Amino acid sequence: MANVLTIIRIIGIFPLFISLMNNGPTIYNFILFAFLGFTDFLDGYIARKYNQVTSFGKIADGIADKLLMLAITIGLLVSKTIPYWTLIIFIREVCAIVYSFIYIRGKNKIPKPDIYGKAKTTLHIISLALVLLIGKWNIVSLILLVLAILTIIPEIIYIIKNHILADKK
Repeated sequence: MANVLTIIRIIGIFPLFISLMNNGPTIYNFILFAFLGFTDFLDGYIARKYNQVTSFGKIADGIADKLLMLAITIGLLVSKTIPYWTLIIFIREVCAIVYSFIYIRGKNKIPKPDIYGKAKTTLHIISLALVLLIGKWNIVSLILLVLAILTIIPEIIYIIKNHILADKK
């Protein structure tokens, strides 16, 4: 069931993306985004509660999260709702993906999400949800997005301390 919810989230990204590109921020887009976000919470809850955690689910959930945020960001950029510099947050995402890929190849296991990645995702989601709800770029979204970008600093420290240095012991 948890993996089904992840797949529903991935499929739901497409109508949201198309609507954002054509209509910009609307209450419909906010509601669809909130629904897709809820499926993210629900699939994780179900997977843990009913012991349905799978390698597919771990990977697909991360991909779905990144696709959702990328789709919303690009849709809001195309509709000229948010500034282009907001794409900088995806540099952090690309670094996380590359690190995860290297980690998976070296350790033959999927790295667990850490608090910094979760904080980044939460701040990013709230930032863009506010844009969808209010209908325009705003100071609160700006502050939240900058904070989300800055989570890369403790993330790098965490990776160095718990993965790179720990592996040398």
